Amino acid sequence: MPTLDRPRIEYRTPVDLARELERGLLRIPPFQRGFKWESTDVIALFDSLLRGFPIGNLLLWRRPAPAATVRVGPLQIEAGQMDSAYWVVDGQQRVTSLGGALLLADESTDPRFRIFLDLDTSKFHSLGARQQAPRHWLPVNRLVETKALFAWMRSNAEWLTDAHLETADAVAKAIREYQIPTYIVDTGDESALRQIFDRLNNTGKPLTKAEVFHALHSGLSGQAPSDLRSIGAVAAEAGFGSIDDRLALRCVLAYRGGDLFRENFHDEFASSEDRQDTFREVATILRVVVDFLRGEAGIPHLRLLPYSHVIPILVRFVRVHGEPTDRLSRLLRRWVWRDAIGGLAARGTSVAAVRQAIEVLDTDHAYDAAQTLLSLAEDRGDFRPDLSKVHLNHAAAKVNLLGLVSASPLDPATGMPFDPAVLFDARNTTKDIIKEIVADHSHPLADGFANRIVLGRGLNRTARNVLLSAPDDVRESHLVDDGTFALLHGGHDEEFLHARAVLVERAISRHVAAMAEWGARGGRSIADMIRKAA
Repeated sequence: MPTLDRPRIEYRTPVDLARELERGLLRIPPFQRGFKWESTDVIALFDSLLRGFPIGNLLLWRRPAPAATVRVGPLQIEAGQMDSAYWVVDGQQRVTSLGGALLLADESTDPRFRIFLDLDTSKFHSLGARQQAPRHWLPVNRLVETKALFAWMRSNAEWLTDAHLETADAVAKAIREYQIPTYIVDTGDESALRQIFDRLNNTGKPLTKAEVFHALHSGLSGQAPSDLRSIGAVAAEAGFGSIDDRLALRCVLAYRGGDLFRENFHDEFASSEDRQDTFREVATILRVVVDFLRGEAGIPHLRLLPYSHVIPILVRFVRVHGEPTDRLSRLLRRWVWRDAIGGLAARGTSVAAVRQAIEVLDTDHAYDAAQTLLSLAEDRGDFRPDLSKVHLNHAAAKVNLLGLVSASPLDPATGMPFDPAVLFDARNTTKDIIKEIVADHSHPLADGFANRIVLGRGLNRTARNVLLSAPDDVRESHLVDDGTFALLHGGHDEEFLHARAVLVERAISRHVAAMAEWGARGGRSIADMIRKAA
């Protein structure tokens, strides 16, 4: 029977875990399972901390760790080699949630980590990437250190009440002092470790035995993603939705250079090391692309991306020129949207156009590449949305839905913005996501977006009844103003649909115009000109 030192139990606070992640001391094996929790899970976790509820034990394996770029949720840590690091065997979802939120709540673009404390109600909420927090919402990362909390209080001193200050202080104390039982195992015997895992009481969404083995094996060997599916899962881990194998392959080929649509790639890699390096780098770049699309480009989920070819093109851009920021990011955002609207006008994008877009990126100057790419997309300031397109297999419907989502529609059940990762989950059909208001399809416009609102699953009432009973702010977030509400309430359905069509078309057009910035010019910065002249 294998020998095993008795596991020792220690206690860590949430802040301890966040700091150990920040130092690279706490390692979560990459590509083992991905972060599967939703915003509601993370909110419940923080509520448990506040109320002193048990959140379960952690199981850590003390082993050496190589130097690596460690990604944990929204965090990226350049960790050095360590003789004694801690590998998370059980507790990955909790550790990722705590680390991501407590370190980057007000910087992350992922709603699952953008966790805020409502000082009026002492409740936690998540926030979408482009949504602004009410002033009385305190990002939880300000609770980690007294200095950061005081700085936030000073900058908001003119409106903070004594009750607000007491709430912030009490919640900070609860989080900083919460004790999490942590079992530390020192053993080289994996079977004994798995026995311990089986006997622990797990909370949340526990790992299986197979996932434990894969976590340990992949993490300690430092392997990169080994197949297209694991590359596609990178986007899903970020809450953007999973990329299929076909698109993942194009991302790999875009990274490698040459024809994006080539079919003979059997000799693509010189060695297994070459393949591993490529897959690892593609996964890293894909995270940058997803962050750009969700943040700057305002596309919260893959299912709302009008044309998927922009992903490998952006992968190539980042491969050649690095992560886009400031002016470059703005130019690329214009290109994404102008390319989408141009695709609607042309009823798709040709293979030749995609190849040309890839080719223009291979230049020495990032600004020239972005500007040339933008020049390939037609400036269509005369764009008008086609409200008849409602099914998400049409790019026009995705543009329409992006316009509705840009209004930050509120969940009638909670009064809070919808979580895109939950709303656009692959299990939800178009009918699960957008609901009809008027049931009578004999009316003109009843089949189009004038008759649709974003509601998601779980409501037992019709969309009409939801709007008729919703508070003003919820109703208005669904583009139903006082005038259209009066028509709906009075049973004037045809007039309602015509009036709402005006509101919906205006919202979509304004959003597209804001993203595409029709007529705007690049405007090279002085720094860009000096750099090129040098």
